[in-house]
Amino acid sequence: MGQDRPLSLAALKARNGAPKIMTKTVTVSKAPVPVPKPQSRPASNIPASPRKAVANGHARPTSAPRNSTTPSSLPSRQSSKEPLERLKQERRNRVKRPSPALSTPNFTSSDDESDDEQPRKRARITPEEEIDKNRKIRDLKSFSQPEEDALPMVHAFDIANNEIIELSRDKYQPFFTALRGDEEECPTVELQYPSACQREKYQLVRPSDSSDFKPLSEIEDNMKIVAGFYLDEKSASLVTSEEDGSGFVQQLHRQATLGLKGRVGAQSRYCEVVDRYNKLITEKQQDGTIAKKLDEMVRVDIKLVEHIIKDQVYARTVSPQVHLVRDYESFSDNVYGELLPKFLSRIFRETHLKSDQVFVDLGSGVGNCVLQAALEIGCESWGCEMMENPNTLAQLQATEFPARCRLWGIKPGKVRLIHGDFLKNEDVKKILKRADVILVNNQAFTAELNDKLKYVFLDLKEGAQIVSLKPFRSPAHKIKESNVNDPINVLEVVEKERWSGMVSWSDDPGKWYHQTKDSRALEKFFKRLGQGT
Repeated sequence: MGQDRPLSLAALKARNGAPKIMTKTVTVSKAPVPVPKPQSRPASNIPASPRKAVANGHARPTSAPRNSTTPSSLPSRQSSKEPLERLKQERRNRVKRPSPALSTPNFTSSDDESDDEQPRKRARITPEEEIDKNRKIRDLKSFSQPEEDALPMVHAFDIANNEIIELSRDKYQPFFTALRGDEEECPTVELQYPSACQREKYQLVRPSDSSDFKPLSEIEDNMKIVAGFYLDEKSASLVTSEEDGSGFVQQLHRQATLGLKGRVGAQSRYCEVVDRYNKLITEKQQDGTIAKKLDEMVRVDIKLVEHIIKDQVYARTVSPQVHLVRDYESFSDNVYGELLPKFLSRIFRETHLKSDQVFVDLGSGVGNCVLQAALEIGCESWGCEMMENPNTLAQLQATEFPARCRLWGIKPGKVRLIHGDFLKNEDVKKILKRADVILVNNQAFTAELNDKLKYVFLDLKEGAQIVSLKPFRSPAHKIKESNVNDPINVLEVVEKERWSGMVSWSDDPGKWYHQTKDSRALEKFFKRLGQGT
């Protein structure tokens, strides 16, 4: 056949090898947390003075105009319009395909949304497929680590307190305004988590903008999560009891409502309920109830995953600076968009990702997918992001993440985030060779970048799985003598449906593609081709 003979796999890799250019690698697990420091009195249950502090440490009247010394407000997560524009351009220039409708992303949506919504089509997953017998969910350090060795964390107090000024006005107001003579304005309470780690500080304030972080709402949400996953039935009924309203959650809600109505004494009664809750959780730690419940878990439930990552880690690190991820180059590969938690959880199930495997996210943005894989599955989890601003936020999330997992008594998988070009970074090349599941959110990638990734996949191990929103190999593709050198021939692909609300830039249903590295079909074709010559 001479020069027309098809290239072998090895020759194909050599011919299309990417240049070896080193880029900056950042390991974020030890990065310091730039916690927004409020200009406030020391965090204690009784503030030293109702007067407010300023940057130079001197008190001044609250009416004096000041500039904000903290990050911007916590707006709902706004997605990039770029995927929509890219799809429109592709539809005009190439083929007819529907473009997603732009909508508000659901990653920071209201908790009122039903968790019981069923997709239009679900893959049948047997219980045996979901159980990972090697996963050990309980973090032993969470119940034995001394408080002085506590991991750094962003307290709720740090992002929601009555010292934060925005646009020359207080961002947070006192929640309880009708006070007795012995009550202080805006006291700070501490909330006990399921672990024996440090408690979290919350100031009893409410946001001037209802879309901002609500400390009292999160206190109630924390209690509901603890009752649902960490306590025996009798103890859980003490925390939340809808029937007679005697649960701690119901009591807190009642006192908060009375506080808003101006009922004197509601603040003190609220604090008393928090103290009684803390006492119960401490007792359940000491008698082994919480440790037993954790040991009985076979998987971290998606509700618990969302609460830890979305409501806590994301809210304390990304939300205050979410404007940073809106800075991108139009119609480039540097576009930010998120796959939402329930979609990711389905991907993990259908790829059968396990705790002893490796997950890689190429184009990991602020790191949500990487953190979710490490928490929900417990696997080694890697991400690579080229853009500076999303990478900065990813580092903040990755530093807050282990502290949050420790509070909840959960041991996640190892997390590593890399700042660089995943086509060139040597660390990424190495980890891809042993990766089990690779996620590529290529909805807005250029055709050129998608083509380059096909050659990267030649180096994956057999059986490695690739999940993408655009296919690297068309489901209709057939190996022929005319295309035998195409790198996509080593991939098998299955087209799957995704239901509405699964991505941040669109509420429309769509497709996703489950590809597997499997060279057997190509090898058989080569064998048949050789026999025929």
